[in-house]
Amino acid sequence: MYACDYLENGILNALRGVTFAAPAKCYLALYLNDPGESGTAGTEVSYTGYKRMEIDFSAPADSNGGIGVQNLTDITFPTPVSAAGTITHIGVVDSLTGGNMLARGELVEPLIIGAEEPPVFLAGDVLFYLTGNLSKAWKTKVLNVLRGNSIQGITPYFSLWNGSPESSGSELSGDNYQRVPLTFGAPTEQTSGQIIARNSQAAAFPRPSTAWGTWTYSALYSAETSGEPVYIKPLTESVELKRGYMPTIAEGAVEVGIN
Repeated sequence: MYACDYLENGILNALRGVTFAAPAKCYLALYLNDPGESGTAGTEVSYTGYKRMEIDFSAPADSNGGIGVQNLTDITFPTPVSAAGTITHIGVVDSLTGGNMLARGELVEPLIIGAEEPPVFLAGDVLFYLTGNLSKAWKTKVLNVLRGNSIQGITPYFSLWNGSPESSGSELSGDNYQRVPLTFGAPTEQTSGQIIARNSQAAAFPRPSTAWGTWTYSALYSAETSGEPVYIKPLTESVELKRGYMPTIAEGAVEVGIN
């Protein structure tokens, strides 16, 4: 499954201090074609008695090289009296009717809705996992939105690391080292359909008067000190931060998206 615009915008706006409120319940909806990034482009199944079915997700766990959740129990839709088309896509929405789509996916095999044959999804059939540069902590937060947990808005801080903070890396330090706050602009949709948030202002670290060490990873953190990583990215080439070298971050240089 893939995150839809509503979820992507909500998570990225958390980097701008805006809390994203999780839905009280999530529902599985069936579609005859792709509902698209907006979640409104497809044709939802319609037959007498059809309704979206509540879906409960597992706790986030390692999955497919990322972090994922899956439906905990079988989901059985109402039985149609007559044939009602072929399901090609599913969506996870925040309301029994209308509402917002959080994620969507294409079925591995289309499912024909025959007369007196209720559509059924077995436990574990609906899988949503995240890869990419979001930290494990924030992938978990994103997925927990589907389990009723809101994400509090933050002020993100840019930090410098030798090694990944998720793999025993160490944050650089020195006489006047400190994390730098970043301001993000409104999320914008790319030609690929992915939504990206970029830092809207340039930023600079204090100029070291002693060496800080080797900078190999950048990380956004949720607080000026301590906190948790939000986004982690390795440098293409490591940089020795020697005395007098002042690290800078150009406007638009930090791009955060959901994969």
